[in-house]
Formats: sequence, C-alpha cells, structure tokens
Amino acid sequence: MIRQRFGFRWFGLLLLCLAIPALAQDNRDIDAVSRSVVRVVVVSGGEEGSEVGMGSGVAIAPNRILTNAHVVASAVKGDGFVGIVPSEGTRRYEGKIVAYRADIDLAIVDIGSGRIPPATLYSGAMPDGAQVAALGYPYGVDRALAGSMDTVVTPQSPVKSLGHVAGRRSNAQFDTVLHDAAIGRGNSGGPLVDACGRVVGINSFLSLSEGIDSTFAFAISVREFAPFLQKAGVAAAIVGTPCLSDSEASARDAALTRADEAAAALEAHKGDADAAKAIQEKLVIRDQISSERENGMAIAAVLLVFGALALAGAGVAQMEKRNKLAIAALVGGVALILAAVIVYLGRPHLTDVEDRYALKHPVVTKVADTAVSAAGANICTFVPDRSRVTVSKTDDVPLDWQDNGCVNGKTQYGANAGTWSRSFVPNTEPTVTVQTFDPAKRRYTVERYLMAADAMDKARTVRSQYPASGCQSDPAARQSVSDMQAAIRQTLPPSPNERLVFDCRAAPKP
Repeated sequence: MIRQRFGFRWFGLLLLCLAIPALAQDNRDIDAVSRSVVRVVVVSGGEEGSEVGMGSGVAIAPNRILTNAHVVASAVKGDGFVGIVPSEGTRRYEGKIVAYRADIDLAIVDIGSGRIPPATLYSGAMPDGAQVAALGYPYGVDRALAGSMDTVVTPQSPVKSLGHVAGRRSNAQFDTVLHDAAIGRGNSGGPLVDACGRVVGINSFLSLSEGIDSTFAFAISVREFAPFLQKAGVAAAIVGTPCLSDSEASARDAALTRADEAAAALEAHKGDADAAKAIQEKLVIRDQISSERENGMAIAAVLLVFGALALAGAGVAQMEKRNKLAIAALVGGVALILAAVIVYLGRPHLTDVEDRYALKHPVVTKVADTAVSAAGANICTFVPDRSRVTVSKTDDVPLDWQDNGCVNGKTQYGANAGTWSRSFVPNTEPTVTVQTFDPAKRRYTVERYLMAADAMDKARTVRSQYPASGCQSDPAARQSVSDMQAAIRQTLPPSPNERLVFDCRAAPKP
C-alpha cells in the first residue's frame, strides 16, 4: 500500500521492495484473473489536508473485495472514503468496509450494486517450487510513468509478476505462503495466484533484505482467510483440483486416446483372429455333417434292402400257408422300410453349420451392448484424466438427450461432424461456455473461456445476431444454431481456460 497527500508528498505505509525476476510461464489464466483485481483507494482527512492511500484487492464475490486490513485502516479509524477502481471498464465504486481483522491483516469491502468478476480460490496444497504470480498496483510503476491522480483512479490492468513458492511460514498471527514473485508498495491486498489463476494468498508484506539478502514476499494463505470469509458470510468459489498446464492436460488426454485406440485395435485384431478361428471350426462342423449325411444314406439303404427282403419273405410264407410267419415278416419289412425313410429324412443339413456353432459358442449379451442410443436421461460423471479444471466444481451432470440435438427439453444444440454443441454468452458474466455432446461416445464436454471486457462485447454482438430459441424440429432452424456456433467460436481464443470432460451413462429409471 502507498499513500499520497495532496500537495504532491508521497510516503509509504509499508516499506516493500522488489524481488528477483521469476521464470516466464503461460499467462492465459493469469490474464483471466486480472479481471478480478482492483485498486483500493482510501481518502482520509487530516490537519494538513486530505491524505490518499492506495493498495490492491481482489473480488471474491461480485460485490465483495478482499484486501489487507492495513490498506483500509485509516478509513476504519476515521471518516475515510474507500474507492474501488476495477481493472477494466469505465466505472468506479464507493466501498464500505463490512469486515475487518487487524490481527490477521484482512478486510472485506462491499461495493453495493457494483459487479466485478470474482476470482476462484484454491484450497489445495501449494508445493515448494510451484509457479505463482502476484497481481496488483505497485507504486513504483505509477511513479515511473509519472501518473497523476486521475491516472491512478482510471481502470487499468494490474501489474503481473511471476515467481515460485518458497515454502509455508506461520507466525503467532497467521499462516502465509512464502514466494519470490516481485511485489512493491501498492501490491498490498492483491492476490497471489497459481498457474491456473486461482487465488492462493493475499500479498501482505516482504522480508527485509537490507540490500544484502534476497527479498521474499509473504501472502496470507487461503487456509487463513477462508474461515474469515465464511464468518463474514461471503460464499466464495473454492476448488481443490490441482492445476495442470495445457501441455500436461493435453498429454494426459492424448495418452488416454492412444490407449483407447490401442484397445480398439487389439479388439479388432482379436475379432479378426476369432473370425478366422470360427471359419476353421465351421469347416470342421461342415465335414462332420457331410460324414453324418453319408452315413445316414448308407444306413437308410441297408434298412431299405432288409425291409424289401422281409416283404419278399412275407410273400413266400403266405404262398406256403405259413400265415404267422408271413405276418411277422410283413410287419418287420414295413418297420425296416419306415426306419429307412426316417433315417434318410433325419440326416443333418449343411445349413445346420451355424446352429451347431452357436450351440458351442452361446452369445453373452452385455448391458453396455443394449444401450446403443444415448437418447433419454443420462448421468454424466467427471473424468479427471481428460480434464483441465481451473474455476469450476465437478459434480455429476444430468443430461436429457434427444437425437435431434434437444437437451433437457429446452436447449437446441447445433450439429458439427457427428458432435453437437451450444455456446452460451451471458449478458452479465464475462465468461463464454461451450457445451458439446458426442452421442456415439456418450461424452459431454464443457469448455469455459474467461474473457476480457472488449472480447466479451464482441461475442455478445455476434450472439445478438441470432434469435434466441428453444428446441427446434425444423432442420433449417437447427442449422441456424450451427451457424451461430461457428460465428461465436471465431471470437474466442484458440483454447479455453477450462475444459471439463464427462462420460455419460443411462440414468437409472425411477
């Protein structure tokens, strides 16, 4: 935090120094959290005139700003005025201090009806060496640019400095994250964020290097201020999923895709081998049937011959008046001829090959095989190894899907090369969400783009050119949704800030 008296006299409330530069890292998510960072300006009266103090803060709810207690201390002790200057847009807000803890150096400022995109907190552990960034409004930058008071109360992007976690430190007052990201006077109250842009601490003070030792910065940890927020009734967004870079997330997804392809290839190879084996086995069965047919014909012929002989014998016995023998021979002959006919007609047919093979290899019907269509109610479960989580929760998602792209009975998705998707461009929240469903894989994907104000305005302009409508039976109307999808995607960055992947299954029937 820094202070200025009108009359052009500047002095520091905290003696903060600059730390050594950190290695470069991907700034996309850090740029996104910049939307949530604000400059905190405190104007208080005194005998020598008005005094102005400045620090930084971060929105943890649309109308609540978290900052250091020492940044707003003069407003608490006297009749000071607290102003909040966002990082973008044209508006500035008057703030009211609604929570204050000097012992842990935290305060919450309410901006009434004002709305600033809130940041997400990360509740997981930050390992030593993890990449972090400090965001805020250091006085050294303002002084170097010779900015006037009008300049410093005009919305502008915060300064970002990159570094690494150097450990956790606790004293008698509070738990802190020690890091080497460069900060200076005016950074007080600004956020320390991880590589995914989640807040892991609130920058508060520096170590004293005296020009000899390296300077380290201390940020009040989430472990410390989460209970403070809860007690103040602030429902901040908190996630505990570890941060993955784009390359790490892409590598994991690619590895899973390769594994799926290898399994499919193995299954196909196994299927080819099974098919060849089945052909050989069916040829054996065919040979067996041919042999049985030949044997049947031979047996039928023998029975027919003996039957004919028996009938001839019956005729001879009748001529010799040997009636009993004639009757017995007649009955036996008829029986033998009937047996010959039965044996002949009962021979196996060559068409019995498939039936005999099926008896040896009964088909086992799997539950998954019966669920061919994704139509109907689905429950979609988060797949962490295919996802990159930065700001959202990962609860199960209910999805009622229809084959014409109608979702949950009210939202029409647009078709695109076998998948269906829909972009949502809200009028208030500066985030574009693209939801995609692949019916063949039963895979549901949510991509979120955390947009700057000007980029969001472009997306809204494109969205306004298409009529808002629910599910459509008309193919032309569904094509309009597809066209809208393509047009909105032209306004989006090459990759999202967050990608959540869900695998879906048929929901249990009530």
